[in-house]
Parts: sequence; structure tokens; C-alpha cells
Amino acid sequence: MVIDGNKLAQEIKQGLRLKARGKDLKLAVVWVGENPVSERYVERKKKLGLDIGVDVVVYGYSSTITEDDLAQEVTRLATDQNINGIIVQLPLPGEVNEQRILDLVPPDKDIDALGLEARVLSPTVGAIKEILERNNITLPGKKAVVLGKGKLVGRPVAIWLTQEGVSVSVIDSKTSDPATLLKQADIIISGVGRSDLITPDVIKEGVVLIDAGTSEQSGQLVGDANPACADKCSLFTPVPGGVGPLTVVMLFKNLIDLAGGRVSL
Repeated sequence: MVIDGNKLAQEIKQGLRLKARGKDLKLAVVWVGENPVSERYVERKKKLGLDIGVDVVVYGYSSTITEDDLAQEVTRLATDQNINGIIVQLPLPGEVNEQRILDLVPPDKDIDALGLEARVLSPTVGAIKEILERNNITLPGKKAVVLGKGKLVGRPVAIWLTQEGVSVSVIDSKTSDPATLLKQADIIISGVGRSDLITPDVIKEGVVLIDAGTSEQSGQLVGDANPACADKCSLFTPVPGGVGPLTVVMLFKNLIDLAGGRVSL
């Protein structure tokens, strides 16, 4: 089955619109520099916020801003009582200590779940959880392979799967025999950002393959998995149109949950 992430996102968005009504919610997006990829993601957040009734305000800063000045700005937003959630749009300039900046976002406003004391699931994990639950995929006792160790996909996904009773193997550039691990996996989740990283010959029949990686190929957005993999999968998320649309929706779900005192963990 190929998952239609746009359709699922629309269904969830309807509920979020009702929950946000009358709450006067405000989301602050901290954006440093002029990365065109980041700009695309920021525009998606602004559009969804407008759609469900959340005020999304972008605080843009020059790529030359110092780490201390950026820290001061994030601290200022963190203490603003009119702001319900804060996103630090990644990546930050290389000379800036990302984790230091992310940890300045208080847990009750950390809707990206990138701080050390996050109270909600990361949006990517939330999206994957939604897909698996809606398709009755049980997790305890399964073997999973996670490709990548990034803070947005690989790391939080691996931690969450382990907590759910899954036997998790993580593949990175140092893994000696990734093909063997992939062929044994019941569930594969990838967030590397490299096209054709996963091909049909390295996966088994009936595997659940969640592709959360994105890159550009000939001007087109593509995932880590070759689309032909879908024919061997019991569940497959395409790129674009799979995990991506749900991830943005889950970001706003976290905002509404934290603003209402509820958490998703």
C-alpha cells in the first residue's frame, strides 16, 4: 500500500482547525540566512498556520549574526508570553552551536522536540506513528532498520522505536554490511537524503518502508528509496507526498497540545 500523506494531513488538519479556533495562538520561526530549502519549509509552515488559524511570525536574521546575539534573540522570544511555540529553522550557520540555541527554547514551547527536555514527540516521529497506527502496524518484537543518525529523523526515530519494544539497528556511513541488515528488517525508516539509497533488491517482500529522506534530482524532489520498492512493500511512503505533509501538520499538533497543557508522549 502506498500512503497518501496529503490526504491524511488534510484529515488531521480539519481537527486542528477546530482545536485552534478562538485560542489566538502564535508560532515564532527563527530563520538565519537565506537558504532556499529552508525558505520552502518556512513558507509551508506559514501557509498551514494561516489555514488553521495560527499566527506564524518569521524572525529573520542575517547569516553573519553571532551565536551570542542569536542566543539573546531566542531568549527574548522564549520569555514572550504572547508566543506559544518556537521553531529554530535548521541548519544554522556552521559557526553557531546549534544545540546551545535549541536548548534555549523552553520545553513548553519546543514544538520541534529538539531540546533536551522535550514534552512532545518530534514531528517526524509523530507523523510516522500516525501512519503506522492508522494501518494497524504493531511494533513490539519487530526488527527495524533506521538509516541515518540525524537529529530530525534518525536519532529521534531510533529512540522512539526502541521505547516501543522494537529491535533497532542503525545504519550510517560506518556500517560494514548494510544490505544484510536491510534484508532482515520488518520495518525500514530512512532519513538520509540520498536518492536510490534503498533499492528493491535489498529489501524483503512485505516490509514496511517509511521514506523520510529528501533530496533533489534533476530539479525534482526525491526520497531515499527508489519508487520501485513500493511493489515489494506492505506499506510504502513516497517522496514527495508521504511523510512530509504529515510532519508539518504534526508540528502544529504539538503547538496546540502544548498550549492546551496536553502532551503526545
